[in-house]
Amino acid sequence: MHDKYGRAIKSFRISITPDCNLKCFYCHREGHGCGKETLMKPDELGKIVHSALDFGVRKIKISGGEPLLRTDIVEIIKNIVDEQIVDISMTTNGILLEKYAEDLKKAGLDRVNVSLDTLDPEQYKEITAGGNVDKVLKGIKKAIEVGLTPLKVNYLAMKCNLDQLPKIMDYCSEIGAILQVIEFIPMEEELKEQHVDVNKIEEEIAKDAVDVITRKFMQNRKKYILKNGLEVEFVKPMDNTEFCGHCTRIRLTYDGQLKPCLLRDDNLVDVLTPIRNGETDVKKYFVECINNREPFCK
Repeated sequence: MHDKYGRAIKSFRISITPDCNLKCFYCHREGHGCGKETLMKPDELGKIVHSALDFGVRKIKISGGEPLLRTDIVEIIKNIVDEQIVDISMTTNGILLEKYAEDLKKAGLDRVNVSLDTLDPEQYKEITAGGNVDKVLKGIKKAIEVGLTPLKVNYLAMKCNLDQLPKIMDYCSEIGAILQVIEFIPMEEELKEQHVDVNKIEEEIAKDAVDVITRKFMQNRKKYILKNGLEVEFVKPMDNTEFCGHCTRIRLTYDGQLKPCLLRDDNLVDVLTPIRNGETDVKKYFVECINNREPFCK
């Protein structure tokens, strides 16, 4: 199905919890609790995902909060798996990845994105309010061993960790991971001093690239292939016409609300309540969600 502006629906991003086991200073939510009754159950998630397939969704991204805090995460993946889905991925901070990697792979998860802003143990503790980067590195190693690949490392570029970028690039090259350099957009005034213009970083990276690939269905995002084989992508602010013009994704909030557009919260469509009320066909809620999609206007 296409929306009113001709954009096909191909991807579905699902938040399965708002909770997180880290408290990164830049995160505006910093992990907050919610009642278990608010969260979608594995079978409910399965019903929602399988309904989405009828509208052209073929890629699923699981996120949080931190999705590995769900002790039923393996069961969630098992309920989502379908032969029509070409890719099921997960974004995680990696703290619990070593524990779950093998079971997640067996359940049907294809790959993971792991957040890693620094390799320095002390700086990692400062950024995350006590996190252990060694656990993340062990999780990444295990994920690669069991085949949750291509593994992507998400690096948030900030003033405080900019010196870590060359080290993280070397690390990604060594382990065969793809590096995503993400531009930090501060939500609070006191964090604006941490902003770094990633365009300048991209210009430097581009000088060493032996090939450049434009990802047409990822907002024309460029992927740079370096001499050592490292692949580097740049993720920039999403409130722009380029992002919205090529957007093929709808979202699902942790409490079962279909979200047509990333930048809006005033047009959500409740799909969980109908399921809990016994409705077996929830396709009309997807139609409403897709019809609610709008292009970005600046």
